[in-house]
Amino acid sequence: MKGFPKFIQTPADLDNLFDMTKSGELSGAVLTSQINDLLRKQYHSVPILEASGTKITTHYFPECTESAVTDDGLTVNSVKHIEDKEHDGQGVQYSETQITLSKAPEETTVLSIFMPENFLTQNGFDMSAINYILGVLAR
Repeated sequence: MKGFPKFIQTPADLDNLFDMTKSGELSGAVLTSQINDLLRKQYHSVPILEASGTKITTHYFPECTESAVTDDGLTVNSVKHIEDKEHDGQGVQYSETQITLSKAPEETTVLSIFMPENFLTQNGFDMSAINYILGVLAR
């Protein structure tokens, strides 16, 4: 397929792939998969080290803030960064982050937090255009 990028990097790539789909050169399923990969770039993900009800522990996760939203639609109620007790250098160094969510997450090993400043916003993607394309592809 001529002109098919491995990853959608720019709005022009997305437009090109949508045109290819409309002309039959690319399947809607492939474009939908590419768009879903693109949408995942709005989130910063870290492994969950421990979970108990609404409380989870991750590696140090400075991007996580109160009121942040997960990819499952849960809200972060509180964030506490834990100092590394074995650190002998100067200054504070953190090893883990304890996070309390609005409700217990589904069984998962990864926490993904929406980042308002992300790949899509930094590269000029228009969410209404992405949602329009997804709507057309769903028909």
